[in-house]
Amino acid sequence: MELTMDYNSRQILNLIREQEALSRVEISERLEIPQPTVTRITNKLMKSNLLKEGKQGISSGGRRPTKLEFNENCYYSLGIELGRSAIKAALINLNGHLLSFRMKVTSGSESIDQIIEYVKEAVEEVMEESDIAKDRILGVGVGMPGPLNETVDHKVSPPNFYQEKNIPLKSLLEEAIQLPVTLDNDANAATVAEKWFGDGVGFTNFSYVLADIGIGCGLMLNDSLYKGLNGESGELGHMSINFPGELCHCGNYGCLETLSSLPAIEKNYMRMLSHKTGITHSDSKTSFEDIVKEANEGSMVAQQVLDQATQYLGIALSNLINLFAPQKVIIGGEFRKVNVQAFDKIHSTIEARVMGKSGKRIPIVKSKIEEAVVLGAGALVINEKFSLSLNSQTRQT
Repeated sequence: MELTMDYNSRQILNLIREQEALSRVEISERLEIPQPTVTRITNKLMKSNLLKEGKQGISSGGRRPTKLEFNENCYYSLGIELGRSAIKAALINLNGHLLSFRMKVTSGSESIDQIIEYVKEAVEEVMEESDIAKDRILGVGVGMPGPLNETVDHKVSPPNFYQEKNIPLKSLLEEAIQLPVTLDNDANAATVAEKWFGDGVGFTNFSYVLADIGIGCGLMLNDSLYKGLNGESGELGHMSINFPGELCHCGNYGCLETLSSLPAIEKNYMRMLSHKTGITHSDSKTSFEDIVKEANEGSMVAQQVLDQATQYLGIALSNLINLFAPQKVIIGGEFRKVNVQAFDKIHSTIEARVMGKSGKRIPIVKSKIEEAVVLGAGALVINEKFSLSLNSQTRQT
């Protein structure tokens, strides 16, 4: 499905989507676009079924104006999350409402051919369940662990990804699904989900931190997803926080992932518990979820471990805020389920370490989106079609 839109068309469409219903006069006044241009563009958008006529507004003299509404169900997008332990597929409409969802647990030993077949099956199932025709699907977005290490010919080599490197994933998926495919890392995908459907709506500059088994970061700067050279930005988990510290799997020492990721929290808990009790617990493991539960039930060891992890994350976020001065920081992934006491450590650490007064007051919030990566993967396609990024086409009058 091809949709070519100029800057003003995107402006108008996104304004109506965010405001729910506006008249042509209101659009012209808010965006300072001449009314004849607004009329021409909205007529074109209605012809494409992206807009529809709604209720009549209040008249200030003369005919009552007709409100225009965003048609969220005119087109759809498919999101795929390729995790290290599961594959997820979702069909969403243009407002991010999930129509159908599938998940398949993987062992990590599958071949790429098997992974492609799993994705194909999941896509067929969600399309069949939702009964949406293929010509109404804009494309497929794929979110996966980063960095992708993508080459000029679109081959990717994510770390620890089914024992494969230099995978022509885009072409393999397009051949299997027969739809255009957009690839990005999981943190970037979740960032786009927040931009379109979550706490990033209305913000042009914000950071999203995906804190889970690993830690990644998406940066929305001036309404554009910042990817850096070869798409390798956002590796917050490999920022050195304690440089004489533990060796990370990346080869560096004292990375944030060795201090604040879920495996690091679980490992630190067992270490501190052994130290406190004098008993070595080498064969046992307590999950992050159980550690949070124990902290809430009064375990000082569990609370200390969570406080320490959030303090280290607060140091990393202080560095991020000092560099980019975002309007907001959103914390996603399972890490966001830490209790209030631990989460407050992030705020107090930032207040102590960030330079500017504005930076000390930046909202740090927990993401409200469930399944942010697979939803964001679908949003990658929507963002590509409708975003107001600086890479959009020039505005017309």
